[in-house]
Amino acid sequence: MSYLVANMQKLKADNLVGLGNHDQRRTQHHKNTDIDVDRSGLNYDLVAGRTNHFKTDIAAYINEHKTSQRAVRKDAVLVNEWIISSDSNFFANLTAADTRKYFETAKAYFAEKFGEENIRYAIVHLDESTPHMHMGIVPFDDEYKLSAKRVFNRAALQNVQDQLPTYLQQHGFNIQRGVQESERKSLTVPEYKAMREDLKKATLQKQEIQAELEDARKRLAELKPRDQQEIESKPTFLSKDKVVVRKSDLHDLESRAAVSDIYNQQQNRLKLDNQSLNYQLLEVKDNNYELSKKNEKLQKLVDTLQGIVRSVDRFLQRKLGVGLPSEWLERAGLKEPSKNAPQRPQERSEGQHDELDGPSL
Repeated sequence: MSYLVANMQKLKADNLVGLGNHDQRRTQHHKNTDIDVDRSGLNYDLVAGRTNHFKTDIAAYINEHKTSQRAVRKDAVLVNEWIISSDSNFFANLTAADTRKYFETAKAYFAEKFGEENIRYAIVHLDESTPHMHMGIVPFDDEYKLSAKRVFNRAALQNVQDQLPTYLQQHGFNIQRGVQESERKSLTVPEYKAMREDLKKATLQKQEIQAELEDARKRLAELKPRDQQEIESKPTFLSKDKVVVRKSDLHDLESRAAVSDIYNQQQNRLKLDNQSLNYQLLEVKDNNYELSKKNEKLQKLVDTLQGIVRSVDRFLQRKLGVGLPSEWLERAGLKEPSKNAPQRPQERSEGQHDELDGPSL
């Protein structure tokens, strides 16, 4: 049985531009080499039409529906994005229609718990090795007050991990809950892919050993059990420790001993490999926690740098009446990309150059 993948990340206003470009595949060039742009046309949004531009459209939805008259804090969490998936073997056994039903069922669960209209996007990516869904939920409570801490508190997250697998099972999907661990965090994409490749190799080795072990079991089964009394033996005249047996009996005993040794050897090897796999998983969990801490520090650094760029832009606008170039703001994730911006370097004219390279965050 496969495991459910259900991970959540908190998104603030400054995060939405860059993430929107990624989720909606607004560029042809991606840092994630696992994306096959030729298959990006297969992607779909289960709530298509609600959000065309993440930052502006989600901010508009919040302002239209919030009950508080106070302005939304600049550092407020505007969206809790959930990534829903499973392993590649799970999807290999599903048709395209069943895959869509899997994500629709998961979305239906979140709609019941957190509000259908609060799901502003539910983009399914089929252009990577494993299908998955990016689902963005505005954390409105029952009174339409924006609060990620209240809506997605520890109890709510625990309920999702416990209830969603059961909900999917009730709708016909053979899937179970992931590993329960309070400090569990998500790996970065490169680390996750490296871990997945290591586990894939280990799984193949384990399958090879299991095949050899099964072959040894069959050979043991083909050897009919025999009573020791059936083996005729005679003592030798030269040594009391040696006996004479028929060649057929000797050959049979040798075959049984050889198969038994192979069986025992493969069993011991399989146990060692299982122990090795368990050790690898423990190491991954430890590394996972360390990576999460590093990611938090990097996110704080990005937020700080974005704040500096924003402050410089405002200062220049006040003093000189001209802000930073649009390219700078787009790269810093502070502005939606221009619709007329060339998608590929080849589309630029030979004489056209950036006036300033600008920061790249």
